[in-house]
Amino acid sequence: MEKAKKQPSTVGAGKKFVDLFCTYGLYFIFIVLIIFFAVQRPNFFSVSNFLLILKSSSVLGIAVVGMFFVLIVAGIDISVSMNMYFSAVIGATVLNSMELPLIVCFLAAGVSGLLIGCINGFFVAKVKIVPFIVTLATYSVAKGLGLFFTNQQMVFLNSSVMTLANAKVFGISVFVFIFLGIVLIAHFVLTSTQFGRQLFACGNNLVGANKMGINGPRTVFLAYAICGALAGIAGMLSACNLSVINPNFAQGDEFVVISSSVIGGASLFGGKGKVLPGAIIGIVMIQAIINGLTMMGASAYSYTIFRGIIIFIAVMVDSIKFSGEIR
Repeated sequence: MEKAKKQPSTVGAGKKFVDLFCTYGLYFIFIVLIIFFAVQRPNFFSVSNFLLILKSSSVLGIAVVGMFFVLIVAGIDISVSMNMYFSAVIGATVLNSMELPLIVCFLAAGVSGLLIGCINGFFVAKVKIVPFIVTLATYSVAKGLGLFFTNQQMVFLNSSVMTLANAKVFGISVFVFIFLGIVLIAHFVLTSTQFGRQLFACGNNLVGANKMGINGPRTVFLAYAICGALAGIAGMLSACNLSVINPNFAQGDEFVVISSSVIGGASLFGGKGKVLPGAIIGIVMIQAIINGLTMMGASAYSYTIFRGIIIFIAVMVDSIKFSGEIR
């Protein structure tokens, strides 16, 4: 009888621990790592380093915003990194060969990204192919096209990009304000428009959304289109920041973008996500860890290991929440 009485409290304590870990576990790990980096490298907490983290976060943060749209409709876009690469190549080609204004190059990159996003959206929403397979295929195609157009060589952008890369407002990189502007627009779309409500409805129950009169395929298609366009802009912004595009440009960034989105509150199972402040929190956390590892002089393998651990924990927490074990 005593064991029977203790069992519910034990189960309750275990459930409470899982609940706390799923809610605050990632943040606790992040704080521990930040303290570790600060102790090892005191200048980690310097204002200049904080502004550097914000600038690097802003570039990929734009792609994270786009990923939120896809994750909300229960999709996924593996091609985001090679979309960035291909779009940056197109934008850089327009910049170097035609000598057009920088804004035109961003438009070219955005349209290139939009094209890839529309291809993903068509095959996912209309043809009903699994998103992972579709975007994995476009990942390979986009990478191949990028290597073809560059002949597998490095592409150097002309000096005009340095003006943008070094531009600051109140001592803060203009990249940060571009990112915040896109976050605010996305937040308004997701929370205050009919389209935003349709995205969440499709992510929660696509069949049910269709029965309610929502055009599910069109909504999913537009989510992938938005993700593609924002990836293209992020790619061009990253190219301006680096002033060069090499064959390994943006490789592996798809994992950073997806994990940042999940850490920021989006769900791999759809129907959930607040881009403000989720996108900001997710990408800043990841970039702060990468920055700390860089200051520590960590090997290239360390980035891969930490990235894998973060992705695993983020997905595990998301899975536990979705399964209802803490509800």
